[in-house]
Amino acid sequence: MAAAPALVGELLAGPARTVPVLHSGADAVYLDLRGSTPSTSPSSAAPDLAVLGVLSTAATAVPCGLQTTLPRLPADVAGATWAVLGDGRVLLGGTEAVVTRTVDATVPRIPAAAVVPAARVLAEVVGDRSAGVRAELPAEALAALAEGSADCVPELLGRGSGLTPVGDDVLCGWLATAVATRAPVGTAARTDLADAVRRLAPAATTALSATLLGCATRGEVLPQFRRLVLDLADPAPDLDARVAVDVDALLRVGHTSGAGLLLGASIALHHLASRSLTP
Repeated sequence: MAAAPALVGELLAGPARTVPVLHSGADAVYLDLRGSTPSTSPSSAAPDLAVLGVLSTAATAVPCGLQTTLPRLPADVAGATWAVLGDGRVLLGGTEAVVTRTVDATVPRIPAAAVVPAARVLAEVVGDRSAGVRAELPAEALAALAEGSADCVPELLGRGSGLTPVGDDVLCGWLATAVATRAPVGTAARTDLADAVRRLAPAATTALSATLLGCATRGEVLPQFRRLVLDLADPAPDLDARVAVDVDALLRVGHTSGAGLLLGASIALHHLASRSLTP
């Protein structure tokens, strides 16, 4: 049994085909949908869904994955080189994962009135905890991102450490937050950045990272990020305490991924808040 976002369920509902394994480990196996046989479009709704994850309960629940109920993936799964997927299931080694539950991976909406307090609280809670991520990336590119300029995209894509390069994580955080706010003042910047990412990412970064960037342009995120956005959308008196818990949880994701996502979210909220306050 496995849980998966709607788009993954749609992908698996198609005809059976064989795909190669791109990366494997004890907690996650990633399948390369670009090498499917017979060749089929991954998804009419998400043509950039190039990688599919098969995950244990200990793995990060990426929005391009299905999470099994297994605490660790069996050795024949982690050692497999090919998988068969279709008809709502994945066969990997001698293990079959069937999607039995759909999870919501989309960011909730942050109302316009919540953008300014959300930007303030997130900046206060995060403080200098993103300093390490900033140090890995070009200051000029981060400054351009703070202005909502797509000029930053080629300078951030594929840049930095991590299985998903941290520059990509920052862009994911920015894009998903911009989708969450749906703010008219940020529409042009969001569109320009998303277009640049879709155009450049396939050749500029890893297949997994390009897939996660495509997810972010649609507002599809990790559950830890979704929880943070859900709390930022509700500026109740205990907002600081709730956001502090969310930030701690997100910082535990990956080596730098959580910190990169937080930096991207902080920059996006600051960008949108400053324009909301402009007369």
